[in-house]
Amino acid sequence: MTLSSDHDKPLGFSADAGEITVDFVKGKLDYRRKFGGGKKQALSKAVGLHKSKQSLRVFDATAGLGRDSFVLACLGATVLGCERHPQVFAALHHGLQRALEDIELGEVLEDRLSFVNGDAIELLSCTANGVVSNFRPDVIYLDPMHPPQKKSALAKKDMRIFREIVGSDADQLDLLEAALKYPVARVVVKRPTHAAPLREGVSHSIKGKTTRFDVYMAQS
Repeated sequence: MTLSSDHDKPLGFSADAGEITVDFVKGKLDYRRKFGGGKKQALSKAVGLHKSKQSLRVFDATAGLGRDSFVLACLGATVLGCERHPQVFAALHHGLQRALEDIELGEVLEDRLSFVNGDAIELLSCTANGVVSNFRPDVIYLDPMHPPQKKSALAKKDMRIFREIVGSDADQLDLLEAALKYPVARVVVKRPTHAAPLREGVSHSIKGKTTRFDVYMAQS
């Protein structure tokens, strides 16, 4: 993997499959922010933003390229994204700093989006005086690495590159178990539409075009 940096440009990753960048200012994310359907989109409904009368606090335990964290923050949630791969975290941090310096985005994201470098399972295990406990999340969001498709050409190019960089999430079930033990109102897991749930106990699911959000509600 090659890491390229320029403060005025997005931070990029180069792998055998190509290059990807973390860019919150321009491109697909900017388009989605403006025309993605607002709180009516499946992601918003899954975390409960469409019905919430106050700002929800979302811990994104698998931040990755930060796209869902960014969308949730733009929709009004306060988001803490966790990424354990140090180079990916560096790209997230760089991308966020560029976004905060943008006149329009800076006003939207200030105090709403932040990232931490660490292992989410370890962070969730510390329920007192830890990064997550101090953040006080209402929702934990997980987007673990999806199973590779049989025909790799069908997989999105950026996801093939990301998989090459970070590998597979072998401990994703352990992460879900840690999330379910944490005292939050709901845990949301993003899955391919036709994939089985990571674990039994799904309260309900919200389906998008190519993905599904399995929602685990806290037991009263």
